[in-house]
Amino acid sequence: MKNAQPHLQLTDSAPDLADVLALLMAFPGEEASTEATVEHLVALSGEQIRRVIEAVTAQAHAGNPSAPLSDGPEQGLTDSWREELMACRARTWPSPDQAGLLVGPHVLILTDGQQGVILGTAGVRVLGRSMGGSLMLLCQTIVMAEHAVNAQDLGNLRQQRIESASTTLSEIQPIE
Repeated sequence: MKNAQPHLQLTDSAPDLADVLALLMAFPGEEASTEATVEHLVALSGEQIRRVIEAVTAQAHAGNPSAPLSDGPEQGLTDSWREELMACRARTWPSPDQAGLLVGPHVLILTDGQQGVILGTAGVRVLGRSMGGSLMLLCQTIVMAEHAVNAQDLGNLRQQRIESASTTLSEIQPIE
């Protein structure tokens, strides 16, 4: 029996699931195709990301039904995984349909906290529940840290503007 690719319409304005799956299965490609894939994914809602994860998982199981679910990388690869995750960009979708996306130099990770998939040069890897939850937490942490840094930078710029304006005004000599 030929592997049937699940086909669901996501929305009228978004690409259908088959198009998104085709982009994901081509990952990693050259940088332009990676960016195109990321652009398509960030345009989706959290619910749609969950459906993409389910479809990729189903397709991975259809291609290799005896492949065990994994709770993470082998111990010998810990350092390379750490480097990959440290170089990731992250995006999250809020509840009730929370989801997370990590884009690294060599992998793309989608998770909803319950399930997840890793796409990379080795193909598709379906994550176990604990790893999906951990990667969702990592996505949320990266995004919160970025927001905190942006808020701190914005606060610093505002303070510099205030100090600059007050210094400039204090240098103006009053007319007596």
